[in-house]
Amino acid sequence: MTRTVGYARELLSVEVAREDAAALRRAGASRVYIDRRDAATGRRNEFERCLSSLGKGDTLLVASAVSLSPSVEHFITTIAQLRARGIKVRSLAEPALSTVPDTIANPGDVLDALDAMRRRLIGLRTREGLDAAIAAGRRPGRPRVMTEERIEIARELRAQKRSFAQIGRALGVSESAVRRALNPATAQVKNE
Repeated sequence: MTRTVGYARELLSVEVAREDAAALRRAGASRVYIDRRDAATGRRNEFERCLSSLGKGDTLLVASAVSLSPSVEHFITTIAQLRARGIKVRSLAEPALSTVPDTIANPGDVLDALDAMRRRLIGLRTREGLDAAIAAGRRPGRPRVMTEERIEIARELRAQKRSFAQIGRALGVSESAVRRALNPATAQVKNE
């Protein structure tokens, strides 16, 4: 007897993983394995359980190829290993990456889907890095050129009727950086 087994991985939030699991059940998965986000170990115990439960003729159903693999290379290797075992893969979000007979796609669609997967993985890693920086108390992104000390000096120079361009040259920053730092609307947004 062949089965359809689902696999989902918590990528950004628990809610998204739950939504993926519900979509997999609606699409016919008899059982859904879900890996929780664990940045400390990076282990995917449920993924290993899912793979070991699959037999010849079964179908592995995923909401997206991104939940199946952390890289495009890993995805291709996993698909090859599953095909060698006689297991089909079906992706709800990327039908072109499915190996079930009724979803055969042309090579261009497959390459487009792999490229979209690569871009989404980059976005997920960027989001994870930003979340880690925030959790560590760091402010992610480009550092500000107008420090509190420079803003104070700029205020003093502005009180002396200096132009924004002159202040920028004196501080070694752009005129627009000085304007943004001294703009009352910008300062009000920062304080809220």
